[in-house]
Amino acid sequence: MPIDFFIAPCAKVDGNCKKAGVVCKSTTTIKRFGLSDMNSDKREPAFIDTADENSWDLTIENPSNKEITFKAVDFCVDIFRVGDDPIKRCEGFLYYENKIVFVEIKNRKTGRGRWLIDAREKFQETILKFQENYPDSQFEILEPIVSNKLFFRTHQNEMIQKKILKDEIGLEFQVMSTITIN
Repeated sequence: MPIDFFIAPCAKVDGNCKKAGVVCKSTTTIKRFGLSDMNSDKREPAFIDTADENSWDLTIENPSNKEITFKAVDFCVDIFRVGDDPIKRCEGFLYYENKIVFVEIKNRKTGRGRWLIDAREKFQETILKFQENYPDSQFEILEPIVSNKLFFRTHQNEMIQKKILKDEIGLEFQVMSTITIN
């Protein structure tokens, strides 16, 4: 059965996206905003935040005031392997014009690298499913972004995980806490 990555609100059987205030898709044109995943422990999706900069896990600079939409995937789009085994899903993706940027948010201080492996696996599974469901997509998929505002240096495992992802889907991820939409 085809998966609609763009549907909103999601149709979760457990009612997750039917909670008051939970939004799986939103659009903005403001110059500076953030993505926040502060409710992930409540099993709620990441979201655009325009007010509380302290809660931003990823900052988006939009100097040209382009129309940018964030579509949450984690907790909003059910994606399964065979049977009821869910795949790992990244937080979601930003899309504008004909471009898509998949994003994953981490908040890990330690340098053990498991967070990079997890992010790579989430990108790999989510993007492959997206490509499978949109084989003729007009979207250009840009390099995915991992944001970890608690880890400020290059991790020794980063190059290995980038190469694995590049071999699997043809793209490397970037680790950054601010992106600029040009």
